[in-house]
Amino acid sequence: MSRRKPREEMEFGSDSFLDVVANVVGILIILMVLAGIRAKTAPVNLAEEAPEVTPAAAASPIVIAAPSVDDEVQAARQQELATLQSQSDSLQQELDRLRDAAHADESKLTELQSQDAVQRNRFAALASNLEGEFAALRDNQQESELLEAALHAVRVRLKKRQTEVAAAEKQPNRVEKLEHRITPVSRVISENETELHFRCLGGSVTAVPIEELVERMKAQMERQRDTILRLKRFSGSVGPVRSWNLNYVVETQQQLGMVRASVSKFELLPESDLAGERSDAALRPDSAFRNELRKAEPGSTLTFWVYPDSFVLFRKLQALAHREGFTVAARPLPEGTPIMGSPNGSRSAAQ
Repeated sequence: MSRRKPREEMEFGSDSFLDVVANVVGILIILMVLAGIRAKTAPVNLAEEAPEVTPAAAASPIVIAAPSVDDEVQAARQQELATLQSQSDSLQQELDRLRDAAHADESKLTELQSQDAVQRNRFAALASNLEGEFAALRDNQQESELLEAALHAVRVRLKKRQTEVAAAEKQPNRVEKLEHRITPVSRVISENETELHFRCLGGSVTAVPIEELVERMKAQMERQRDTILRLKRFSGSVGPVRSWNLNYVVETQQQLGMVRASVSKFELLPESDLAGERSDAALRPDSAFRNELRKAEPGSTLTFWVYPDSFVLFRKLQALAHREGFTVAARPLPEGTPIMGSPNGSRSAAQ
């Protein structure tokens, strides 16, 4: 009995040791896992250094310790970390949802802006068309007003004419005397005949001293002979003579080795202060027009340069000239055209 008891105690102690070692290894594995998780999540502290393991410590017997307070704090931190991670995932999902909603709203806003631009363009086009219609309406209104004013003026004139006709019907009949005059045959004036010139403009008659101005032009050309012969074109001016000036142009040509100068054109321009005689004054015995006729030779020709506003005056002066024994030539001129002449022009035809 004494021998069996120590053997049984020995066998019992070996199994217990193996159980303890297995438990210690399991605890170490758990601690290593927890330490790894803690090292992964906890901030790194460079000041803390791991204690060196000496051979003596390594060889020391393993002591099994119970879970400490740090492990509970680590577990709480891990639980809190898991909670925060779950909240972070939820917030990330919410953020993704909000981003998707923002993208959708942005797309919708872009579409609305595009529609707004289209509507604005349509409104601008409608406003432009409306403004054009308003402008056309104003033009039509103005045209209508002008037509109404013209119609009113026509009605006023018609009423005036009706009044004049009614007044004329009440007056006794008058017999008007028509004077008939045979138009004489015209003839071209020769170079040897004396010709006096007059201008009829604005209802007034003025003597034009063409002969005197031409004589001055010839004298000036003789004085400028050398200068004229050196130039192909020479422009000169003489006057004033009785408030008239004469501008002329001389052109030179070479023929058979000789230079020939001739007047290509001339024009007569009055002074600004030139005043003529109206028809009533010109027909009086002491008028300047009658004095010019007294100085003329018998049988001379009177040439009248007549503008459109003075044909009535010309008829009166023509009748007076015929009664005095003169022949009359008329040269109508357009308004604003000066009296001019050239070697290629035509001579006056007198009646």
